[in-house]
Amino acid sequence: MIRSIGLCATVLLLVFTIACSRLGGINGEELTTQPTETVEAVVSTISPEPEATPTPTVEPTPIPPHVVMEDQSLDESGELVAREVTLPVPGWLVIYRSMDGKPDEIIGSVSLAAGAHKDVRVIVNTDLATQQLFARVHIDVGAEGVFEYPGGDGPFPDDPGAEFTVELLLPQPQIEVAAQDVAEDGLITVARVELLEPAWILIHTDDDGEIGPVIGGVLLEEGTYENVPLAIDWRRATPTLHAVLHEDDGAAGVVDFPDGDMPILVNGLPIVATFAATYPPDIVVYDQPMIDGTVTIERTISQGPGWLVIYNEVDGQPGLIIGSAPLTDGLNEVISVKLTQSAVTEQLFARLHEDTEPGNAFNFPNQDPAVRYNNRLPNAAGFRVGNNALAFMRDQKLIDDAVSVDVIVSPVEGWAAVYADDDGAPGELLGSVWFSAGVNRNVAIELDPVPVESSTLYLALYQDLGKPKIFEPGLDLPLSNEDNRPIRVPFDLYLPLR
Repeated sequence: MIRSIGLCATVLLLVFTIACSRLGGINGEELTTQPTETVEAVVSTISPEPEATPTPTVEPTPIPPHVVMEDQSLDESGELVAREVTLPVPGWLVIYRSMDGKPDEIIGSVSLAAGAHKDVRVIVNTDLATQQLFARVHIDVGAEGVFEYPGGDGPFPDDPGAEFTVELLLPQPQIEVAAQDVAEDGLITVARVELLEPAWILIHTDDDGEIGPVIGGVLLEEGTYENVPLAIDWRRATPTLHAVLHEDDGAAGVVDFPDGDMPILVNGLPIVATFAATYPPDIVVYDQPMIDGTVTIERTISQGPGWLVIYNEVDGQPGLIIGSAPLTDGLNEVISVKLTQSAVTEQLFARLHEDTEPGNAFNFPNQDPAVRYNNRLPNAAGFRVGNNALAFMRDQKLIDDAVSVDVIVSPVEGWAAVYADDDGAPGELLGSVWFSAGVNRNVAIELDPVPVESSTLYLALYQDLGKPKIFEPGLDLPLSNEDNRPIRVPFDLYLPLR
């Protein structure tokens, strides 16, 4: 009971204390009322939301076409590697060989998808490879995966490509020929040759430092050979000759050059051994008219400076010297010799002499003796002067719708005409050309109409008797040979394959 009364008193005391604190204290002191801070209400204004701005679509940057090549080696596998190739669309990595410092023939290609590629491998034709090569990227716009160039699959216009160098680690055909004397049998010797496939060794004349016509050759199988003999037409040869390795890709065992059997190329160049050759004394001369007291010798080769000397005929042998002309060292062609007309005979002889006393004068018999061969005096080249005509025509291929007459010799101006065959005789006229008096060489005659197949044709010569330089069959009469027969030369014409 007493405990309950004490608890109640405690509670009342606590309530009273709180009340006094609110009223200023228990001592009755007046409590100062603190002014209440007025809080003004703030009205929030909601701004209107701006219209949404559309976000532009980000276009990816196109991949530029590009190729990166490094210098590298090339062996028999034919494999090259591009360090990096990028293509915006499907395309090709293309390798070109170099010619005169510029991209030339394509020697390899590989198809690639669009994108960036590393270490791209491409196979090239090692037979056509050069030490300098070019790489370019081409677009593939034609049949997918089919390289169509020339055509739609051309190079990307914005890509300059890449030039690079390769070290060629390839087995190569080789040929070696030494300088040599050629005897009257026309045999020469090839010292050594290495072939990776069957090939021709063809001997070419020299044409002002360039490879000229073929004058002989031999076909060999793959392998290595030494001291290979072969025959040449030495009377058509030059002091400098070129031995060239050629393919045998045409008719087997038949020289098809220049239409086929092209030179084998290494680094884009033919395999050539150039060598010097000497020959027996020889003079090429045709029977001919004497025009203005002059005769013409076709060709000869002089070993050093010399003289071409014309003799008249006495008892069937060279007699008196009636003319001479100086010769330079090497090949001399189309040599005009002025004659002492009062001493000219129908039969004449031409002979080579040395020039032992250099100068402008022919000093025989005191100096300038006749050239000897193997310690003997070769036979002089005989020819006739007269009023007969002659022509040399060979079987040939049609080139640019024309045929060529090697030589026409005539005492007068005239016409060379070509006829079709009509049962073994001249038929339809196919073409004609005017020629001058004297010796005419490599006379071209255009044909119209052109034969539709290979056939035998006829060459005939006529004197120009009607209107000058107008061919008038029936009025322009045939020219005759030394037997007084009209000149009519059959020859075979071969048309190119179409």
